Amino acid sequence: MHKKIIVYIPFNNMNVLGKGYIALTKEWIDKRISIFMNYTLKSLKNQTNQDFIAYVVYHVKSKSLIEQALLKYPSIPSNINFIAHDSYEKAVNEHIVRYKYFYEVHLHSDDMYHKTFIKQLKNYNHKDGTAVLICQNGYIYDSINNRLARYFNFSSSFNCFIYNVEDYIKGHKHKVEGWMGAIRLPNEKLRKPNYINHCHDINSAFVFETESKRNKIKDVWNDNQGAKALFGKEITYEKEKKKILEDYIGGE
Repeated sequence: MHKKIIVYIPFNNMNVLGKGYIALTKEWIDKRISIFMNYTLKSLKNQTNQDFIAYVVYHVKSKSLIEQALLKYPSIPSNINFIAHDSYEKAVNEHIVRYKYFYEVHLHSDDMYHKTFIKQLKNYNHKDGTAVLICQNGYIYDSINNRLARYFNFSSSFNCFIYNVEDYIKGHKHKVEGWMGAIRLPNEKLRKPNYINHCHDINSAFVFETESKRNKIKDVWNDNQGAKALFGKEITYEKEKKKILEDYIGGE
């Protein structure tokens, strides 16, 4: 009963680029649930350690559209749930109350973690005072054109907030401002390439071609001193690309 891991997956409860209204439409919801099912859900099901709970958090106004969209797919595992944004905190508090630490893993609804990520967190012993574990090394993947490259982000959204359960239940939350907010907190960095940041046709916040124009350094996972984000070596050998993707979403 040492730590509880819960994966927080914002679906359409955030006003990304001021376009939150689009994310409440049937067209957007149907498309993004399809992406979730084909990528993010597979990544969660592919985790070698299944001792976690994942909440896909949607805006309460879209409840009926979410439920209609989910009817088109087979049932998802019991440890993965869609939940309205106004119910998330209550659900979390109920699950963590008997534990000492709460690890809140952040994952967007179109992205992926390496299959060993939950296992890594289960086995990890954080230092006193650490507020967040940050994943800087990973990949960028364009699923439209099947392009994959190494990627580095010094303050990525792929992170795990660490809370003392007693403090969290009393209302303590880490304050994160802007995309560089995580790195400003007391942190530890996980060196393994743990994430795939997914580019697709309705991802307005992250575009493969735009990112590919960043400084190209062959070994971005090690040669990144002073950089904010770097586009690295593109993986062009198809067997290597397939093997990497299988480590995140499993085989067919």
